[in-house]
Amino acid sequence: MLLLCLSGSVMYWLPFFSEVYYVPMQNAFGFSNTQIGILSSTFGFVSMVAYIPGGWLADRFPPRGLITIALLIMSAGGFVFSTIPSFEVCVILFGSWGLATALVFWSAMIKAIRNWGGKEEQGRAYGFLEGGRSITDMTAGAVILAIFAFRGGDFAALTENIQIQAAVPLVLAIVVWLLMKDVKARDNEPQEARTTINFKDLGALIRMPMVWLLAIIIMAAYSGMLGAVYLTPYATDIFALGDVLGGAIGIGKYWLAPVAAIAAGFIADRIGTAKAVVGSFIFMTTGFLIFGLIPGAPNLVPLLLINVAIISGAVFALRGIYFALLEQGGIPVAVTGTAAGLVSIVGYTPDIFVPLLAGSILDAYPGAQGYQTLFLLIGGMSFVGLVAAYIAYRRIQTSPAVAR
Repeated sequence: MLLLCLSGSVMYWLPFFSEVYYVPMQNAFGFSNTQIGILSSTFGFVSMVAYIPGGWLADRFPPRGLITIALLIMSAGGFVFSTIPSFEVCVILFGSWGLATALVFWSAMIKAIRNWGGKEEQGRAYGFLEGGRSITDMTAGAVILAIFAFRGGDFAALTENIQIQAAVPLVLAIVVWLLMKDVKARDNEPQEARTTINFKDLGALIRMPMVWLLAIIIMAAYSGMLGAVYLTPYATDIFALGDVLGGAIGIGKYWLAPVAAIAAGFIADRIGTAKAVVGSFIFMTTGFLIFGLIPGAPNLVPLLLINVAIISGAVFALRGIYFALLEQGGIPVAVTGTAAGLVSIVGYTPDIFVPLLAGSILDAYPGAQGYQTLFLLIGGMSFVGLVAAYIAYRRIQTSPAVAR
């Protein structure tokens, strides 16, 4: 679990490098805003295309080897990235990182976690994964940023920073290969289904209602996570908190992540994953609708803080447990990787349209009206997720093996 948490964090450092080092990256590489956007879009597009074949790979090969290979690809690209190459080379690098994460890594990690948790502890298994990834992101990110600042925050410091972020996955790849055990198949899983996945299996998955319900659930939850990004500028612009306090709210959200994810995992194992997902969507939907319907004002700061905590807790709780529905929904263990790839290609599409919608809305309706419109939209999408989660819950209640 520790190795999976570390790998699940480290694999995304370099593809999302600009989130922390946007301006230093612009200065060092000489990239425009559009070029940095193209790099992110390249990573996202390649990832979307690679999710389904990545699921097939995860069902055919042991996670240990796939995770090792993915970390090595990430590391090799990172060392090339540290040479401050041309824009064209960077496009190739970000495309290769998309393949490393979605084709080689993602579904292998999901399948490894499912087997690690067994039948009775799926919620806490995925909760520990998300919580561990969040803790790694926060601690490692703070340490690496501190080193960057200590070294002067200049061109040379940025190069060293990238080299550090390239060296860590290299070391981790060696540790994973040496220490991670290959996942053992479940005792009730037919031997012939453990390594061979074909088009018949994919067709059977496509016909499973639970697969599509899970895809909608993830899409709605991920839309909520992207919508929560705008809580910081909302607090700054509308509640007049200033850049520092607004930023503190943004940072505070992520400190809730490990607590919410791990707690949700234990709750899901106690009351059932589907029920926990329904409850989380109720909180998330209510939170966004409150911001959408009540105009923001400086005298409502207590409401802001409480509601940000509610939304953030619900978002990270959902991220921590929604893949546990693979087990409760009755999706066969043998096709876990393929199922994860299939639902991911639908579930993570908000990466493509939510930022575009948000930017258009905030530009078209400046001020509080724009934020209210955006939060109403996210609240509506969250409600769709709530409906899908409730349908999944009812199907599981009436037939525990509904997806088989």
